[in-house]
Amino acid sequence: MAKTGEVTWSGAIEQQTAASNEDKRPSVLVVDDDHAFCETIARCLAQRGYDVTCADSGEVAAVAIGETKPDVIVTDVQMPGMDGIDLMNWLRDNELDIPVIVISGEHIEEGEFGEKTCDSESGMAAAMSMGAISVLHKPFGRALLEDSVARALTYGITLH
Repeated sequence: MAKTGEVTWSGAIEQQTAASNEDKRPSVLVVDDDHAFCETIARCLAQRGYDVTCADSGEVAAVAIGETKPDVIVTDVQMPGMDGIDLMNWLRDNELDIPVIVISGEHIEEGEFGEKTCDSESGMAAAMSMGAISVLHKPFGRALLEDSVARALTYGITLH
């Protein structure tokens, strides 16, 4: 099990001894092909007391989920190969009820009244329609990320 502030990369996980349920900290899987960005998010969440594992693709994330089902997944929308939307579909197809927070650098328009809008064909729109608990636009603040993870754990909102 990772120490507070420590980040584990999926694919390089050593056999870990299972902690008793009362010692178990919530686990978060962060999926992003940008290693530096993924590591930044992971360190932020690890400092808040979460066990964090990083994966650099949807394929690696699927393997990690099979090994250790996380409590929350934070995934980028656009990645080579299995992207965030594909990962959400994989979760649904495998009947895995894990809350998902989607992050994206996609362009967002500001509407006539200051509201934020995105193209209905975008990955962010698809993630929202699939039931992502939060859709965060890069760059986003630490407080917003932490609040989104806390809400996902509290309410257990999952894909539909």
